[in-house]
Amino acid sequence: MILISRPKPIQAHLLAHCWLSLSPAGYIQAKDGSVPQHKPVCESPGREDVKTVLQAQVMGRRQAEELTRALVFSLQQAFSPEAITEVVDELNTHLIRHPGCKAVVWQEKAAVQLLRQRRSHREDQELQCVIRETLALIGYVDPVKGRGIRVLSIDGGGTRGVVPLQVLKQLEAETGKQVHQLFDYICGVSTGAVLAFMLGLARFSLEECADMYRRFGSDVFRQNPLVGTMKMGWSHSYYSTETWEMILREKMGDRVLIKTARDELSPKVSAVSAVVNWGTSPKAFIFRNYNHSPGRLSRYAGGSGYQMWQAVRASSAAPGYFQEFPLHSDIHQDGGLILNNPCALAVHESRLLWPNQPYQCVLSLGTGRYDNAKRSPGTSTSLRAKINHLICSATDTEGVHTLLDDLLAPDVYFRFNPMLSAEVSLDESSIRAMEQLQADTQLYLDRNKPKMARLCKVLGQERTALSHTKDWVSERAWEMQQSWV
Repeated sequence: MILISRPKPIQAHLLAHCWLSLSPAGYIQAKDGSVPQHKPVCESPGREDVKTVLQAQVMGRRQAEELTRALVFSLQQAFSPEAITEVVDELNTHLIRHPGCKAVVWQEKAAVQLLRQRRSHREDQELQCVIRETLALIGYVDPVKGRGIRVLSIDGGGTRGVVPLQVLKQLEAETGKQVHQLFDYICGVSTGAVLAFMLGLARFSLEECADMYRRFGSDVFRQNPLVGTMKMGWSHSYYSTETWEMILREKMGDRVLIKTARDELSPKVSAVSAVVNWGTSPKAFIFRNYNHSPGRLSRYAGGSGYQMWQAVRASSAAPGYFQEFPLHSDIHQDGGLILNNPCALAVHESRLLWPNQPYQCVLSLGTGRYDNAKRSPGTSTSLRAKINHLICSATDTEGVHTLLDDLLAPDVYFRFNPMLSAEVSLDESSIRAMEQLQADTQLYLDRNKPKMARLCKVLGQERTALSHTKDWVSERAWEMQQSWV
């Protein structure tokens, strides 16, 4: 139950009845779909009153479902592109507020109608955008663009995010395509979430991303030790969380995640955080720009109605570095606490989206690793060493890699994670250390040129004309099946 102020005592059944009496624009429609400037069919309440009630009424599950059916009925009565666009936009707003109502949309077979409207009005870009958003809200996905599912997963690692950034630079240079064009699904955690959202949704260039990492060092990860120690005492964050949030708002904006589905070129993108106030252990939470269809349940909680900057802020709330992030009664911390390598999660989510498609490529990018192989003297370890071992175990990324390397074919699964010449902390800001990080990555790429060439060859395989024909036939067959059920 959502509790909001209620200015007018209008019951949900009256609201639904009124909506059924209205054309999508609130007026009587002519047979040709035009909307003459006549008196509204329903004057009490009028369309503006209906919108007010939508925003202000206390609405339970049954009332929300009734309103969903009323909106679907209005969609069926709409004829002109303008009228259809207005109703679909209202439906989108309603589904964002009440995600569970997507099941009603499927029950009323609105997905079939939306697909037909999308084909009938290909030239109307505004209508195409709102329909793409609706399809994302209810969990309908179009076929993948390549021969199979192409997944990109990026680990967490603070300023070591320059490592996967450098790998992606070489990948773009050799394929001639941008990251969002190469992959159907992009997932990141912590610094990986920053890259996933900047490259997949905000469409920043790789050079702009590199500038942002340089800004991390100059604006975020610079702190007077005394001030940082005092901040740790009262806010549990060594660095300025406010500065970090300001940068995220500036770069990401306040656009709602699901709204990015309006862009035809946007891949499915997700960021992973850890919710720490659900029970005794942290739980993974996925910020998505898509929803799953009813009946395809993810193992992980999540949502698509959050703003882009909020998703990245939650995923990068590293304890001790930044303050934890309260959001809608949940407390989020850095997703790297439990899933510093989100590749297995990305495989799980993408399989739910395209259950009948094979994997064409799964690319996992690490942020570099360092291991001092020297055996330390002594018969016991210090308390600090024990704590470091615990942290390393919790944020380990190679366990997931080993599992996927065994399960997926060699020409499908690729992992790039350079061995570093020195240990680099998450908050490293010195220019010399960053240059060494880039040098280590370039040396690794030079040694793995054949592997990069194989990856580019796999990613370059486009969908054949026969596959496109099969997609067309499958979509029509699915529509006919839905109409008969």
